[in-house]
Amino acid sequence: MLAERPIAFIALVAICSLGPISGRLMLDYLDGLCAALLARNGTEIRRLLRHPLARALPRRVREEGYAIARAGPESLRAPVHTLHFYHQTLHLLGARTAVARADAPSVERSGSEGRQIEMPLRAAGG
Repeated sequence: MLAERPIAFIALVAICSLGPISGRLMLDYLDGLCAALLARNGTEIRRLLRHPLARALPRRVREEGYAIARAGPESLRAPVHTLHFYHQTLHLLGARTAVARADAPSVERSGSEGRQIEMPLRAAGG
């Protein structure tokens, strides 16, 4: 079943199964990589692609990073694959933490935090 899935999907599943701390580290890493790619900072891109977390990136993301680093700051190439991978990872990790929060027992809130604002309803057009 997993063999039929694209490599990027398998990489995302592996990242999401690492746990909340590792998932947060990966998001921070991807955020830094996206910032370096958008700034076209070749030195920072190469440094980030040598980081151990880069092994979890899909091949096309790594290749895109090296291509942008080689092209230099004058290049107009956009890091489309990296931004897409970042968005997918953010979405999957965010969905996973939302499910974890929903499964967690609710804590009673005290004071004004637990209250809902009541707003009077009025007839439409009036």
